[in-house]
Amino acid sequence: MNSTYSIHVYPFPETVSQPLFERFLFNETSHLKTQAQPGDQVLTFLLEGDGFTHARLVIFIVNDKGMSPRRATFGGIESYPEIPSETLLFFIQGVLDHLKKQGLTRLLIRSLPDGLNPELAALLHRNYLQAGFTVITTELNQHLPVNEPSIDHLLHNSTHRRLKKSLREGLHFEEWLNPDWAIVHAFITAARERKQRPMTMSLETLFASVTQLPNVFQVFTARFQGKLAALVVTVQINERILYTLYPADAAEFLDLSPLILVNVGLYQYCLTNQYQILDLGISTENGVRNEGLIRFKKNLGAITSEKHSYQFLFE
Repeated sequence: MNSTYSIHVYPFPETVSQPLFERFLFNETSHLKTQAQPGDQVLTFLLEGDGFTHARLVIFIVNDKGMSPRRATFGGIESYPEIPSETLLFFIQGVLDHLKKQGLTRLLIRSLPDGLNPELAALLHRNYLQAGFTVITTELNQHLPVNEPSIDHLLHNSTHRRLKKSLREGLHFEEWLNPDWAIVHAFITAARERKQRPMTMSLETLFASVTQLPNVFQVFTARFQGKLAALVVTVQINERILYTLYPADAAEFLDLSPLILVNVGLYQYCLTNQYQILDLGISTENGVRNEGLIRFKKNLGAITSEKHSYQFLFE
């Protein structure tokens, strides 16, 4: 094994030579810089061999704890489904051996939702468990496969009726170019407070992320006579996956179901721009189901998959 593959550890940031795996935004240097906090130690582990990079894992070390990601929807190992299981296990064990020497007491990994790459997720799950990790949280994630010329075949009849009503009443979908991020943040905050959910990013943090990650964040809206009825902030995870970070609607337009229109418009946007998956995010919080949200996404045609968080305790 060691004669073919080697594990290299780099201080942050690093360059990846000839990666064989699908890359995700949350493990790229540009996004890692937005996650890092003062005092963090950041290590990048690469599995390399035959001139290629076969796997990558970025770990943030805070005191005696390691984590991936630090602040993002997921992190964990990037690799490819065809990598031999024993090779992946060799990589995981090498990472654990190195971190143990660093004096860590535990390692937390929040892995990608299964639905984004089912074969890879299953391979990672088996090997995490074989290496001694345990699952500490399982969230439900929902996504739309973008593989037909129209979303109509996915929509539940009730959702289709609401969509027709919103269009008949004059609601229209559009991308908000050069958005006013203060207005966006205030709109999202108000919608989340109405549902008794805290806002997870300050305006300063959101604006810093948008500034540091140009062309990654977009805002799509539903408007009624020019007035904002709903919006969704999206994040480009890679050229295949678009992620809905913040959906929000205004109380006065709830009878028009404006978020249905935004999601339908986003499906068409994904189709036009050759995305294969519209990731609608998790519908649980610490494993607790939000039945209304699950039903809303299911009625859009969403597929449900699991998203695991793992823990390894060092002896």
